Amino acid sequence: MAISEAGAAVARFDFNRGEMRGTSMTLYANCLVHRGDFHLETVPLAALASVRVAFERDFHRIAWGGVLIFVALVLFAVSGPLAAVASTAAGEVATGATGVAAALSSLFRVVEAVARALPFFALLATLGGGALIALGWLGATALTLSFARDERVYVVRGRDTRLLDFAEALAERLMLVRR
Repeated sequence: MAISEAGAAVARFDFNRGEMRGTSMTLYANCLVHRGDFHLETVPLAALASVRVAFERDFHRIAWGGVLIFVALVLFAVSGPLAAVASTAAGEVATGATGVAAALSSLFRVVEAVARALPFFALLATLGGGALIALGWLGATALTLSFARDERVYVVRGRDTRLLDFAEALAERLMLVRR
C-alpha cells in the first residue's frame, strides 16, 4: 500500500488573535489541516459538505451596551435629587435624635452616601456600555465547515479579509474534489 503525499500547500491561515491564537489552517490539494501546539486535525476535503464564511456584527452586545448606557443615565439623573432628599431628611431627624430617630438619621446618611457614589457607578456603566458597543460593532468573521452530521466554526474577531481569502481558496478546492 503506497502512502500519498499531501503535496504543496495551496493556502494557509494563521490565527493571530482570539481563542485559536497560535494555531493555523493549511489547505492542501485533498485535505485541510488545523494545527496547534497541542493538537493536529486533518480533514479530507471529500468529507466536507459545504464551507461558509461570514462577517457578522454582534447586535446582542450592542443592545446590552445601550442598556448599560441607559442605566448610567438613570443613575446619574437620580443621584443628585436622592442625595438632597436624604440629606434634608437626615437633618430634620437628627435634631435631638435618640433611639429610633438616631437610627433613622444614620439610615438617611447611608442613603446620602450611596447617592453621592452613584455618579461613579454611572461612569463605570458608561465605560462598560461603550466597550460592549465597540466590541459588538467590530463583530467577527466566522469560517464554518459543514460535514454530513457535524459542523465546526472557526472565529476571528473583526473583519478579517485573510480568512475570507482562505475560505475562497478552500471553496475552489472543494469544487474540484471528486465525490
